[in-house]
Amino acid sequence: MALEVAFIGVSSAYPGDGEESTCFLVNGDILVDVGFNAGISVQALGITPTDIDHIFITHCHHDHVIGLPGVLFLNSKRAAEGRDAGPLHLYGPQDLTPVMSAALALLQADRYPQVVPDHEIHHVYPDESISIGDLRVDVGRAFHPLDARSYRFTDTVTRGSVVITGDTAYHEGLAAFAKDCDVLIHEAAAPPTASGINQRYLHSRPQDAARVAQESSASSLALVHYQADQAAAMLSRAREAFPNTRVARKGQRVKVLGPGQAAWV
Repeated sequence: MALEVAFIGVSSAYPGDGEESTCFLVNGDILVDVGFNAGISVQALGITPTDIDHIFITHCHHDHVIGLPGVLFLNSKRAAEGRDAGPLHLYGPQDLTPVMSAALALLQADRYPQVVPDHEIHHVYPDESISIGDLRVDVGRAFHPLDARSYRFTDTVTRGSVVITGDTAYHEGLAAFAKDCDVLIHEAAAPPTASGINQRYLHSRPQDAARVAQESSASSLALVHYQADQAAAMLSRAREAFPNTRVARKGQRVKVLGPGQAAWV
């Protein structure tokens, strides 16, 4: 089976009509970040919310966790499907615990426990690895105003790999973490015209993402977390340093069949 990433959303923290904030689905059952309407948006890709068995959170800024109550609510029917689903596993920095508590409070889980699936929270740290079937998930560091993670997904059979940076400013460790990956999915929330890194927000410009792709010898680069009206300028600037760059779009999928073998749908 190929390693597959579906782009549920690619937008900025303030998505427009028909858009979704940045979140991804890996191999049909692993959700990476939880956009505004992620529980509904995955259904447009043919995925039932109860299919989600794992949720990885890069960091707990609002646009990356705001849809968590809805996903929990829709996922609560997992046990009724008759499959041995087990608990829903959630992974992320320590901020995930208070965010999860807030989501449970919003769902009134103490009064209506049936609207929340059985779940387990796992705090993960850079240099750790998690095994999920044939996937190895390596945890990396992101450079952002709060505790943040990057994730590398590797199919241990085909050796294909995808790195999702989360929100981060450029740092040398990210290029090492993404070394020789097949698809680098990198945020580009800072405008290409910015003169440098804004130390208050710590986001990447498209040229910063291209630098990481170049230094890591990634096979390809997909830009996400952007304003729609910036897409053309963003792509042009990134391709100056890394020609094999694309702007990812909501609803797209990429399949990695093996090293250097990425097919976009």
